[in-house]
Amino acid sequence: MTLPSSGALSLNAIHVEAGGSSGSQASINDSDIRVLIGKGSGATMSFSEWYGASREITLTSNQQQITISNFISSGGILIIPSNLFVWSDSTSTAALIIDIPCTVKNYGKVIGKGGVGAGWTGSGNSETTAGSGGPAIRVQSSGVTITNYSGAFIAGGGGGGGWAAGSGNRYEIAGGGGGAGGGAGGRGTNSLGGAGGSLNASGADASGVNNWFGHGGGAGGGGSYAGVSSSDNNYGAYGGGGGGRILPGVGGAGSVGGGAGGSAGNAGSNGSTAGNSGQAGGGGGWGANGGSGDGSGGGGGAAVQKTTSYTLSNSGTVYGAT
Repeated sequence: MTLPSSGALSLNAIHVEAGGSSGSQASINDSDIRVLIGKGSGATMSFSEWYGASREITLTSNQQQITISNFISSGGILIIPSNLFVWSDSTSTAALIIDIPCTVKNYGKVIGKGGVGAGWTGSGNSETTAGSGGPAIRVQSSGVTITNYSGAFIAGGGGGGGWAAGSGNRYEIAGGGGGAGGGAGGRGTNSLGGAGGSLNASGADASGVNNWFGHGGGAGGGGSYAGVSSSDNNYGAYGGGGGGRILPGVGGAGSVGGGAGGSAGNAGSNGSTAGNSGQAGGGGGWGANGGSGDGSGGGGGAAVQKTTSYTLSNSGTVYGAT
């Protein structure tokens, strides 16, 4: 709890706030006591400087791609309230990077970025690769404890869905769905994919005709359709739906035969093939793989990516590897 802002203030109270045991030996120059007010060893200090000090910091707004040492000092506590997101907009960067020994108390939502659906490159007869989802948390310091409370989420991004081609015709490429965590749907030869969703919102539908396009989801986006007739007349190939940022989230519908996006922590569905058509895979749900079409889906992102050991206590929901 935070130290008082006025009145009597004892070294014992300061020591307890720093994480020490009441009545145990302490000095004002101890590192855990100094860190509460950001003082170096041997610096001149007055008890009044500890008024209102706390080793607990509570976030007050949504945060994008944060490093914990910018908020608390070593040994401190970061609290994420139930109404807030800590999120990433890059599959290569975790939403929360933990670079010092500390404790994280999560009551909210810590989420990785969803992978993009595979699709057409925009020229020639070549396709892109489905993107993998990004991590929610990266632990790169020892001495880390994470508590994920009831109702809270730690979720890696979903993998993007794989592309598909009409009757093997690479000039007609359908886009896969975007992964949960805001992954964009893959581009089709005849339309762009749907954009990924903003915080607590579904991804967008792609454009197209005859329901051949992928639909946006609250988690994974739906895959789309490509087809040519037996006489090689162009039916078209459309984009995949965008992945959303709703937890746990419902997957977006695929086009006719296209793979549905994964809900919650479920993988995206594979696209089916019928006649001269090809159907792309759906985007993966939180922390789950994208579905395949002619091309493979992307891998699900980790809930906690680590370079060293840490402690996780979980009574909430975790999607992805830990």
